[in-house]
Amino acid sequence: MDNRGREMTQSRHGAHPREGMIDSAFIIGALTAARRQGLDVDRLLADYALDWPALQQGRGLNARDYAALLRQLWQRLNDESSGYAQRPMRLGSFRMMCHASIGCRNLRRALLRVIEYFRLMSDEYQWQLLEQGEEARFQLRMVNGQDDSNISFLLLSLCIILHRWSAWMIDSPLLLSRVQFSFSRHSFDTDLSALLQAPVRFDASVTELVMPVRYLQAPIQQSPDTLSPFLANSPEQLLTHYRKDDSLSARVRDFIDGQQELEALSQEMVASHFNISVATLGRRLKREGHQFLELKDKVRRGRAVKLLLGSELPISDIAEQLGYSEPSVFYRNFKKWVGKTPAEFRDNRG
Repeated sequence: MDNRGREMTQSRHGAHPREGMIDSAFIIGALTAARRQGLDVDRLLADYALDWPALQQGRGLNARDYAALLRQLWQRLNDESSGYAQRPMRLGSFRMMCHASIGCRNLRRALLRVIEYFRLMSDEYQWQLLEQGEEARFQLRMVNGQDDSNISFLLLSLCIILHRWSAWMIDSPLLLSRVQFSFSRHSFDTDLSALLQAPVRFDASVTELVMPVRYLQAPIQQSPDTLSPFLANSPEQLLTHYRKDDSLSARVRDFIDGQQELEALSQEMVASHFNISVATLGRRLKREGHQFLELKDKVRRGRAVKLLLGSELPISDIAEQLGYSEPSVFYRNFKKWVGKTPAEFRDNRG
C-alpha cells in the first residue's frame, strides 16, 4: 500500500489543515471506549507529549505517531476494535481475515468471505452484500446494544479499512458511489467526503459503502507473497496513511462533478480540458477499468440521490435539473441504477 499523500488533516476547531497531521477528533474517537473502561489513556498519550485536555483543545498527532498509538492501545486492550465491540476483536483478527480471503478469485467472493469471517467472530456483525441494479451495497449493521453514535469511530474505521483493503486486493482505484453513515454529522467535525473521496450521507438507516456492481467482478491481484509485507503495518496504517486517488478516472469524475450542465458535456470537452486526445482519454480510462459515459452517469446518479434524499423537490423537477427532457427516462435510468424507482428510493430513504 502506497503510504504517500495527505492524511486526515481537517482541524475540528477551524485552524488551517496541517499536512500529515491526524485530527484530534480521530484520536479522541480511538481512545474514548478504552477511557470509559478505565484505561489510563493519559499514560498512553504521555509518550507523545499529549494528554486528554490537550486533545480536547484540538492538539493532534502526526500519522506515524497515531499509528503507533493505535498499536499500543490495541495491545493494551487485546482488541483491534479499540474497545468498542461487545466481544473484543483480538489481536490478529484483521490478519486472519486477510489470510481467509486472499485466495478468493474476485472481490465479490472476498467480501462475502469477510462477512462470513466476522459472523463467525461475533453475532454483533450483521453485515451483508446487496446487489441492486447497477449498485453493490456493503452494509455494516452492528447489533451490540449501543447507539450507533456511540460506536461511530468503529463504524468509520471499518469503512475506511474495508474500502482501502478492497482497493489493495484488486490493485486498482475503487471509486465509491457514496457512503452512508448511521451516525450524525456532528460525530466527526471533519470532511469525511474528502477522506473517503465520495459523497457522504449521515443519519442513514444503516452504514454502508455503495459502489458500482462491476467492481465485484474484479479479480484479486494479491497473493500470500504480497500479503506478508502488507500486514507488517496493517490495519493501523490503513487508518492513517493513504494516497489521494490521482488516477485519471478520479480526476475526470471530479471535473465532471464540477460542471453544472452535464447533458452538454462531451468527451471532446473533457479531453481538451486534460490536454489529451479523445482516443487517449478513452484508452487510459479503459486501462483503469472505466468509460467516459459511465463516469458521467456516476455523477448524475450521485446528484439524483442527493436531491431525492436532501430536498423535497418534485421528482419531475429533479429530472429536469439532471438534464432529462422526459421524467419517464429518469425513472427508467434510476431504476436501472439502484433497483428502485425514485419514489421508492425516497420513501425508503435509500
